[in-house]
Amino acid sequence: MATSTSGMQARLRHWAGDDTPSQPAKEPRPHVELRGLTGRDQPQHVEHLLRLTAEDRRARFHSATKDETIRTYSEGLEWHKVLIFGLFVDGTLRAAGELLQADGSTSAEISLSVEKEFQHGGFGKTLVLALVLAARRVGVTHLTMSFLGSNHSMRAIARDLGAVTDGFAPVIESVKVIPPAARLKPAADKPA
Repeated sequence: MATSTSGMQARLRHWAGDDTPSQPAKEPRPHVELRGLTGRDQPQHVEHLLRLTAEDRRARFHSATKDETIRTYSEGLEWHKVLIFGLFVDGTLRAAGELLQADGSTSAEISLSVEKEFQHGGFGKTLVLALVLAARRVGVTHLTMSFLGSNHSMRAIARDLGAVTDGFAPVIESVKVIPPAARLKPAADKPA
């Protein structure tokens, strides 16, 4: 029984699962990575902040913010003192969460920025959870998040975190008390 070459190719395509050319090709899933940023990441940090829309800049900095102000802010960060996490999509920083803590203080402020096309995908919540864990690790017991009253996403993150918010002012301050990390007791020496 002879089989034509085109018939064999059709069967191979069928077995491989690609015998329906009418189906659109699936786009590959983007690679998303969460990691801490260092001073070496400052160029990506500033580029991320510069990609924020005017509305998102206002949400992040609580005022209209020019490019030069953003550059000055990012360059002025004391990268060896702040904790910044970034979410990278296919190698490009698309969201950042900053934990700003005064020297020796047990209080810190969280700031978030997520580029428009990546909002409402869990990036902000992921960054806040990473920052809460990092804050606990460095001894922070009080976290503050300040956000515009119109920023419903930040309001939802604060609520989900269990933070106490202060009313419906134009800028809302939300405070989260973090219980200290449980200390593990050393195992008692067992008799030999």
